[in-house]
Amino acid sequence: MSEGVYLGLDIGGTKIGLCVGTPDGRVLATDRLAVDHSLAPEAILSDCKQRLLALLKAVGPSAGRVLALGAACPGPLDYARGAFINPPNNPRWHGFGLRDWLKAGFECPSAMMNDANAAAYAEWLWGAARGAQTAVFLTFSTGMGAGLIIDGRLYEGPLGLAGEIGRIKSSPQDDGPVGFGRRGSIEGYCSGPGLSQMAHAEAIVCTHTNESSVLREVLAREGAISPQALCDAARGGDAAALRVIERSASELGRLMGVMTDILNPQVFVLGTIGSAYPDLFIPRAMRVLREVAIPAASAIVDVRPSTLTHRGDQQALAVAAYTLRSGR
Repeated sequence: MSEGVYLGLDIGGTKIGLCVGTPDGRVLATDRLAVDHSLAPEAILSDCKQRLLALLKAVGPSAGRVLALGAACPGPLDYARGAFINPPNNPRWHGFGLRDWLKAGFECPSAMMNDANAAAYAEWLWGAARGAQTAVFLTFSTGMGAGLIIDGRLYEGPLGLAGEIGRIKSSPQDDGPVGFGRRGSIEGYCSGPGLSQMAHAEAIVCTHTNESSVLREVLAREGAISPQALCDAARGGDAAALRVIERSASELGRLMGVMTDILNPQVFVLGTIGSAYPDLFIPRAMRVLREVAIPAASAIVDVRPSTLTHRGDQQALAVAAYTLRSGR
């Protein structure tokens, strides 16, 4: 008989991941459902509960008892009320009290956590930040947020809003790509939607200057340029695509340089896009980081892609683990 299992909910803008896993981060069973934005969160979560119970049944008696349930959520979150604060990709969830719903729906201990913090904790427990005393996880996905491990502890701040770096601007005059509702923000330069915006603009420049580029072809054919199409073009040596990557990676390096001077971390771990294309972003960002940060601090910093094979599920399991360890 197992010592028990965790249940996980990974709530996103387009889908919700559900899983059953072990205290050492192994995922035993998973399910996914698309988020229907016409439905209230209660209706969606009712379906989630039934699916979690079905997963638990599929794992069988060997699972043992349910130790805890963790929910990784898009920020920002109101930790005092256990509720969402204007999640941009889940508009009907604004103000929804997920913590109370979890407590009413499940007998086991449960908690919610900003997904960037959850991912940082998962990387520290089981992934690329394992063994580090101070580490930073950068989501680099639909948005750009940071999860902070400081002196061996997850740091969330008194309101749970630590690490909301996406809205930072390198310069007040920067009118670059939009992210976090602000032109020229870190999220604008270092997120999937931001990369698409920059790739679109670069394709237009190529059209006006008659420069041949894969970006022009993709834009003409698809009407938009996905981050994957941009990065694939850059890997193929497309000059315009490489200019976009260089700008994004430079902004990423400047951000990490500032965070290095403030936090003196041992490692930065990059999420979705950075982990899919580490060859494009890490060397360029590291060059800038070392140019701008205190030399002694930058000398000990490593930048790594996430090594979690089921990061979304494992970040939810990490919230469950944190719930038991912290007593929150």
